[in-house]
Amino acid sequence: MPGMPELPDLTSPRRLMLYLKQRGLQPRRGWGQNFLVDGNIARKIVEAAELAPGDTAVEIGPGAGALTALLAQRGVFLLALELDGGLAAALAELLQPFPHVRVLQGDALKVKWREFVEAHFGPGAAPALVANLPYKISGPLLYNFFKENFPFTKAVLMFQKEVAERLVAAPGGASYGAISVFCRYYTDAAILFPVSRHVFWPRPKVDSAVVRLQPRRRLLDPGEEALFWQIVQASFRQRRKMLVNSLDGLFSRSREDLLDLLHRAGVEPQARAEELSPEQFAMMARIAYNYYEI
Repeated sequence: MPGMPELPDLTSPRRLMLYLKQRGLQPRRGWGQNFLVDGNIARKIVEAAELAPGDTAVEIGPGAGALTALLAQRGVFLLALELDGGLAAALAELLQPFPHVRVLQGDALKVKWREFVEAHFGPGAAPALVANLPYKISGPLLYNFFKENFPFTKAVLMFQKEVAERLVAAPGGASYGAISVFCRYYTDAAILFPVSRHVFWPRPKVDSAVVRLQPRRRLLDPGEEALFWQIVQASFRQRRKMLVNSLDGLFSRSREDLLDLLHRAGVEPQARAEELSPEQFAMMARIAYNYYEI
């Protein structure tokens, strides 16, 4: 963006290593810190978010700031949340010339996201989410987002390739699981492009992929939705079992009621969890909530 201060290119491995060494920092393998050192990939991620000057966004795990710097220079009102106190302090110092960017130190897994967003952006706010997520927390973090009804206008996120494939998996596939159901229920998900393990330092053992998530209209009321979560998780807890068996322990009433519920929802008792669409799980939750005691 014209008029914005220049920042050092920390997607250069040599510059990044010097930058960290000068501040007494180094990657923490135990925290899964792998820094993006490819400027082209960083620019592709930011471009995919389609953010204009004045838009709002959250970044989780900014690390050394490969994405943060680009978003700052674009004029995005950005809140970056970093667990590593040393990295957070270094990034905050680096971005002092950008008053529209705030860097906070904190644990993303402990955040109540809707409250956090509204506290920093105002009531009813829904910023974009842009991040190269730390792989160790990506699954639990997504569950937290979905439990809070995905409080973002959109998300462009980098995941381990296997996780990305699970998010977009269709019913019947080997990668299809509970996280696939929740992702399809709350968002429209698409893999945008693959990312090689060779564009990170230190180099991880797996390749990655960038995924775009767009929120969908919710199908269920809050009470029905709470039951939807129970049914999905119970169904996939022993995914090879038939639904009539995997859901049996969830009901306080008779097995006959469970068979009747499946019949009303158009689900065969012999079906397995991996065969059902999010819409079928939602139908089961709606019928069970309104007609049965769970």
